[in-house]
Amino acid sequence: MSRPLAALGRFIFSPDAGSFEELERRWKFIWAKPDPIGGAPRKQWTGPGDQTLMIKGGIWPEIQPAGAWKLEAIAARAGTGQPVSLTLGSGRVLGRWCVEEISKKETEFVRPGPGTVMEFSIQLSRYTGGSSLWPF
Repeated sequence: MSRPLAALGRFIFSPDAGSFEELERRWKFIWAKPDPIGGAPRKQWTGPGDQTLMIKGGIWPEIQPAGAWKLEAIAARAGTGQPVSLTLGSGRVLGRWCVEEISKKETEFVRPGPGTVMEFSIQLSRYTGGSSLWPF
């Protein structure tokens, strides 16, 4: 087995089991802009906003058979309403995240069954709540 690129909860992304090509992380910072009477608006720091991650990649079922079921399994896990941890292959732990949206696009149908290429994206937002019942 090749070295993992990342783990989202129990789900491993690696070249031989479904991988990703993009990992986009965004931080949002909130500034209010009140309109005072008789003066120009001044921005006021109100605190940090959401952190989001977008994972985009592809699965080729013919050469990555273990990856074909992965998106449905991640969606089923997300449907429990529990956050998941995200760890990069380098060992860096990015914390706990809420799966907000998963999209899957199958293309190149050459025979009955799934397409020979599956493109996917997973949108996550940083979990900022209290403790969860599940540790993963």
